[in-house]
Amino acid sequence: MKNYYFDNSTTSFPKPKEVAEEMYNFLMNVGGTYGRVNTQRGKETTQKIEECREILANKFLGTKNDANIVFTPGATRSVNDILIGLNLHNCKVLISTLEHNAVLRPIYKLSKNNNVKYEILPSLDGGIVDINALLEIVKKEKIALVAINMESNISGVIQPIKKIKEAIGEIPLLVDATQAVGVHEIKADEWNADFIAFTGHKGLLGPTGTGGFYVKNPEKLKAAYFGGGFGDGYETPYSVPEIYEAGTPNTVGIIGLLAALKNRPNWNINIEDLVYTIKEIESMNKYKVIWSKNIEHQGFVFSITTDSISMSDLAHKLYEDYGIECRYGFHCAFLAHNFYKNDNGAIRFSFSPYTTKKDLEYLINTLGNKLW
Repeated sequence: MKNYYFDNSTTSFPKPKEVAEEMYNFLMNVGGTYGRVNTQRGKETTQKIEECREILANKFLGTKNDANIVFTPGATRSVNDILIGLNLHNCKVLISTLEHNAVLRPIYKLSKNNNVKYEILPSLDGGIVDINALLEIVKKEKIALVAINMESNISGVIQPIKKIKEAIGEIPLLVDATQAVGVHEIKADEWNADFIAFTGHKGLLGPTGTGGFYVKNPEKLKAAYFGGGFGDGYETPYSVPEIYEAGTPNTVGIIGLLAALKNRPNWNINIEDLVYTIKEIESMNKYKVIWSKNIEHQGFVFSITTDSISMSDLAHKLYEDYGIECRYGFHCAFLAHNFYKNDNGAIRFSFSPYTTKKDLEYLINTLGNKLW
């Protein structure tokens, strides 16, 4: 079956069929509210939500502390919840040069409102954080937080999270795992990560509007917002994860996410196939390929650019003439494009378990055609 959908970094497609089936079944036959009522519907709903939390913790985020998994509408909300909950003022944070706007913009807002200075970390060729430079910075300066994009949504660069945490020691580490979760191994406990933000609709193959974050030490993170929940009185009762989940959750979305976690397809391609594709495109001498330059740090994402045609015109031609779906522009990550010295945007290709070697061959052959 042909699959020329190469825009999985925006949102994955297709989803396992069980996602739609379970969401439909819940809406039509189960219903119920999470944690609110002592009925069979309520009990079944609550059990499924907690099962999803447990599977996320144990199989996808690498932690035994499933109560420390908090559900949110997605990674952007998660990052904001964490930054607000840390209550940062008059301090300095470090971010990588490949950060997504979901991290950059709330930190920029903190710089304007709370006098939170931020510094962009030096990176090696390809985009990997320069660990030696990081060590020197944390030796000389007091740092309140380090935020790292685990996998770039532009180049697919995968950062060495464990080494970064070892370098910064007790300084809190916020990992943006938006592109990595469900695709690459995450080991929250082994890495000693303090915060991991994730989304459900990309590598986890779940529905949009799902995601969350992991917090290692909840006592160090205040709740970002308040509302309905357990207990009586004016104060929100403190219990984890409920303290961070005020209001009614996206129950049907989490049911769909649970179905995605339990019905995952096997990958049809591997990183070697992807790197072969990249090198074939590079050998055409028509495009600049933006990738890690190192197979050990490469994910299932890369981008191309050329001065011969606008990215929008090329993307439209790929879609209209060849059925290839991709994304052009700056991908909500202009810092990364600045690092790669790319002023005109790029076309990004991102893949899923449903991508086959024949699909990659089709992409190679298409890009090798006379497109302008």
